[in-house]
This record gives sequence, structure tokens and C-alpha cells, in this order.
Amino acid sequence: MIGSTLFWRLFLGGVALLASGLLLGGAVASGRLGAVLVGAVALLAAAGAGFAASRLAKRARSLLARAAALGSPAPARQAGRGDEFARLEACLEENEARFVEQVEQLRAERNQLTAVLGGMVEGVVAIDLDRHVLHLNAVAAKWFRRPAPESAVGRPIYELSRQPEISGALIEAMERRRQVSRTFTLARFAGQVDGPNRFELNASPLLSSRRDNEAVEGAVAVIHDITELERLESVRRDFVSNVSHELKTPLTAIHGYVETLLEADPVDGPTRGRFLRKIRRQSNRLGALVSDLLTLSRIESAAEPPAMILDLRSPAGEVLNLLGPAGEERGLELVAEFPQAAVEVLGEEEAIRQALSNLVDNAVKYSSSGGRVFVRLQTENGRAVLEVEDEGPGIAGEHLDRIFERFYRVDRARSRELGGTGLGLAIVKNVARRHGGGVEVESERGRGSTFRFWLPSAG
Repeated sequence: MIGSTLFWRLFLGGVALLASGLLLGGAVASGRLGAVLVGAVALLAAAGAGFAASRLAKRARSLLARAAALGSPAPARQAGRGDEFARLEACLEENEARFVEQVEQLRAERNQLTAVLGGMVEGVVAIDLDRHVLHLNAVAAKWFRRPAPESAVGRPIYELSRQPEISGALIEAMERRRQVSRTFTLARFAGQVDGPNRFELNASPLLSSRRDNEAVEGAVAVIHDITELERLESVRRDFVSNVSHELKTPLTAIHGYVETLLEADPVDGPTRGRFLRKIRRQSNRLGALVSDLLTLSRIESAAEPPAMILDLRSPAGEVLNLLGPAGEERGLELVAEFPQAAVEVLGEEEAIRQALSNLVDNAVKYSSSGGRVFVRLQTENGRAVLEVEDEGPGIAGEHLDRIFERFYRVDRARSRELGGTGLGLAIVKNVARRHGGGVEVESERGRGSTFRFWLPSAG
């Protein structure tokens, strides 16, 4: 069955045309052969047109089936059973709407992906099979000194960076279809301040999204800046080493004195007393070290200081009263210069008192006998400032940048002799930072030192 309305219309029209020719005056009987031939030609033409229309209808049905295979269309308008072109038009209109919707969805997904990659703190680089850059996010563009991420797209990966670890990891991940990790250094990192930056790169292959084909289409790398992590790891190793050494020294001394008392011949009273005093001194040193370690840990682990308004004159006065006898014992004069008005800050009283005590205690320990220690309080430029000035031996310039480090000592022998733990100034620095302040030092060899501890003024 042809099933084409157009074919049957043309066929019946041709038959009618032939019948009309035969009826006009008895064409065959009167010998009008020309008219008969015209009718026959018309019939054949109609049959040919019908055949062509049938072929066209079949082609239309084929296109309709193929268009329907692209989706599950619901025609926009009703069409007759034999109107293949109307059905095809409706199907194409429906698929056009679906196509536009899918394009908009893909555009939204692309914008979302761009926003996610742009907001990452890691760098992202992707390449295609030709080893050209497919994508570069803003962080990676900054690291590789590119004015904009788009400036690198389409360029060979070798032009992005001369670091062989970057291109090598991406190519290896693409060719071997596996994850590859590398570490490298960027000596000319954009915005770096202190030396080169260290990076860790993890590259993975980009696989085709087609279900029947998992061919590799490129590779993508995520790059992490591990400079700070490596610095912290170095600090941790140094800290563990220093703590172990600081703990071992007094414990070894205590062990030696105890062994002497236990294994030696009967020890006379004065000798026993001397050994016991040494044991007590080392025990006190050990206790001070543990106490400072706990204080430092507590300060660093706390998230935010309690919101308490504090007049610095109160803890500063308590510190002077506490350390006054030690100063008198060394022949020192502690001079307080406090204003009449309150010097208020917002913070934790115990931590601030500890910081002030460490500064004044250092001044008392390292000042020469007969000298003076000045403790001043003042408010300037929205800051509450505590200043501790001594008349001690001073600090050489090469030590000033490091004296706030943990366990750093200018004179190790004298520090241990005076009972220092090497953590006092580190505690001061951490207390100041935790409260949004800072600490500074001015000193010259042989001319004393001045420490300025400041915090934001309350209100």
C-alpha cells in the first residue's frame, strides 16, 4: 500500500482527464487520434507524478522516523494521518525546542564549572591530545604570570611554564592513563616575598564521556602551594628537636646527682646539701619549661580571646609587685611610668599578664646590677602600648630578627644559668598576635634594649 494522499489525487485526476477526452464527440469513432494520444500522455504524466510523490512521501516518513529517534516528540499541533510533512515539521519544531533547552543547560553547567574552578585556592591546568592548554583557572594564571587565564588557552603546555615536572606529569598521565604526582619549585612565583615557592601537582587523564568509548582526550592537573606546609613541618621538626634537647639536659643532670648520692660513699652533710640544691635548681628549670610549653600550647590552640575589657595598669602593676623583690636582690630599680587615665584593651587578662611578666622578667634577669628598668604605659594612634626599657648589655643586630623564635637564645650559657627556657619571647609574640597586636624591639650592643608590646585600644 502506497499510503500517499498526493499519489491518489494525481492518479484519479489523470483518469478523469482521459475519460473526458474519450467523451468529447466520440473521439475514437471520428478518427481524432491526436486527442487520444494527448489523454494517454496526460495519464502517464499523472502516473509518473504519483510515483514521484510516493517516493517523496517515503523519504518524508524516513526523515520523520530519524527525527523522532532524536527524542520522544509530542507534536505541537495535530496533523492528518497522511500528512507526513506536517508531522515532520512538528517533530523538528519539538526537537529544536529540546536542542535549545539542552544548549542552555550546557551553558549553565559551563558557567557553574567556571565559577567553581575560579573560586578554588588550587591551580588547575587541562590539556588536550595535542598538548595544548584547554583550561587554566585564575590561580594557576597568577602562579604562571599570565595576564588572564584565556591568554594561555590553545597554546602549547611548554609555553605555560618551563618546569619539566608540569608538562611531564600531564603527558605521562595522558599516555599511561594513570594518576601522576610531582613536586616542583617556582623560582619566579608571582607575588612571592620570601624565596621560591614549593608546589605539589596531581595529574589525571581526561577520559571520553561516551559510554561506548573511554578513549583519553587529554589530562588535567590540580596544583597545591605547599610552601607554608613545608615551612610548618620544618618548624615542627625543629621544635621537637629543641624540646627534646631542653628536657634532656635537666633530666640528665638530675639523674647524675641522684646516682652520685646513691652510689658514693657516705656523703657529708654539706656535699649532700650542695647536690640537693642542684637537683632542686634543675627540677625548677624543668618545671618552668613544661609550664611555658603548656602556656604556649594553650595560647596557640585557643580560637578567639574572651571579650573582656581590661585596664593594662592593673596587670602591669601586679607584675611589678611580683618581680620587685627579684629586682631589689640584683640591685635594680624598677620604675613605673603609668598615665592617670585608664589604658583599656579587649582581651584575656591571664595571657596578657603572662606576656608582660615575661618582658619585665627578661629585663630584670639581663640588666646589670645597679641599673634601672623602666615600665611605661601609654595610648597612641589607637593602640595601648607597654614599653619595657633596660640598661643591660643589649642585643647585637644579627639576633634581632630571631629572638622571638622558640628556643632561640642570644647567649645560651647565660640564659640557662639564669633559668630561661627560650620560650618567653615566643609567648609574648603569640599573645600579641592573638589579640591583634604586635611586639617590637630596639637594641644595640652595650646600650640596653627597649621592647614595645602593643594591643588595639578598646572602643
